[in-house]
Amino acid sequence: MKRPHASRIALVGVLLLAVLLVTVAGCKGSKSKAPAAPAAFKVTSLDALKSYRFASDLFVSAEALDPQTAQALLQGGTFRIKTSGTRVNPDRQQSNIDADLGFLKVNLETVSIAKDQWSREPQGQWQRGITGAASLLATSDFSPQGLFFGASGPTSEQLTQRLEGRPFTKEPLNGIGARHYVFDRKAFEEVFGTQSAVPESAADVKTQADVWFAEDRGMLLRVLISGKNAQQKEVLHVDVQVSDIDAALNKVEPPI
Repeated sequence: MKRPHASRIALVGVLLLAVLLVTVAGCKGSKSKAPAAPAAFKVTSLDALKSYRFASDLFVSAEALDPQTAQALLQGGTFRIKTSGTRVNPDRQQSNIDADLGFLKVNLETVSIAKDQWSREPQGQWQRGITGAASLLATSDFSPQGLFFGASGPTSEQLTQRLEGRPFTKEPLNGIGARHYVFDRKAFEEVFGTQSAVPESAADVKTQADVWFAEDRGMLLRVLISGKNAQQKEVLHVDVQVSDIDAALNKVEPPI
């Protein structure tokens, strides 16, 4: 594989609170106790769940990037990567990847269990490992954990601290009570860091990120990012969703 292809695909990797103790104070001069204070909101890592399903949709147009980067990585075009799959912690993941990078198209299903990996093309036979140009893409992690956290991403404790004091609204998301945060690019990077799935944008691109966390358990439920240019054309789109949390049907087994 030529190095220019590897550098383009590497874009995908960069494209896209201290716990308060609840005290119960006794009323002075009375045996009755005041109601317990509500528990402080705490982010729970997706790695702490038993399992979940995920879906991600990443779209980046050359118009979203500065001209030099766009030419080097996208050759003036676009790329789109759609992924869906199942994660069973600590080390099992199944993914369906449908990608069009302009210079490379990939439609692949992969299964990873610890250090073992299998892959197949649609209606094809399973094989151990991944070979050819697709290997550079298929070995990337397009799960929510891989896109927004990764080895150098924020921990759940850091996210809890960075979200503290930021405005949010409470609303249901797919039947789950959630906290909905709205960030501009600067605020999003303050919370998630600069290594996440959002690439460096062109000067005239305005980015908004909507992020939902479950109110009760604190896990990430959805990240929706939209970047629009001066003409209000969407040139950057990232939509990552988590569902079927700890569902009994979430299973990942060796395919052969």
